[in-house]
Amino acid sequence: MPRFLSFLFALALAMSAGLSSTGALAQGIEKFFGHFEGSGISENADSIYFAVSVRDLDVKIAAAPNGGFTLDWTTVTREKGDPDNPKVKHKQASLTFMPANTPGVYRTESEGDPLDGAPVWWSRVDGTSLYTYRMQINEDGTWRVQKYIRTVSGSGMELVFESIEDGDQIRQVRARLIKIGN
Repeated sequence: MPRFLSFLFALALAMSAGLSSTGALAQGIEKFFGHFEGSGISENADSIYFAVSVRDLDVKIAAAPNGGFTLDWTTVTREKGDPDNPKVKHKQASLTFMPANTPGVYRTESEGDPLDGAPVWWSRVDGTSLYTYRMQINEDGTWRVQKYIRTVSGSGMELVFESIEDGDQIRQVRARLIKIGN
């Protein structure tokens, strides 16, 4: 199957995965609202040969005026260079999601044409998990999907992040975060 058809098939599967076992999406984005901090371990295919990296995470989820929610997060990595004084990288993102036509599914405003490299973001709620996806078509026509699964329980959140490029898993991060505020 050509790579683009594989991409479309993967996208259709990801979107249809939004259905829970009962066939309906759970609603209730408010259970994810709060400020969470924690850390996790990043692994990739070379992790069996090389060291894994630790990431510090800060996640804020809040109500948005449009009936949706805002999602802000910061990732801090310490890798490369001197192990006693590694290089520190900060990555920040802020998105506002609005309700889509399907209950429990949210989308961002369109940021351009995906075939020109503009990412497409969407989220869905399924029980105690908030799934957020980022899909992008690369310059060479291959695709990349990033999937964030944020599962809340008690006073914390578990995060699983996966980056998949053209069907191959590139990176996975597993983290635990504690709710520190609303």
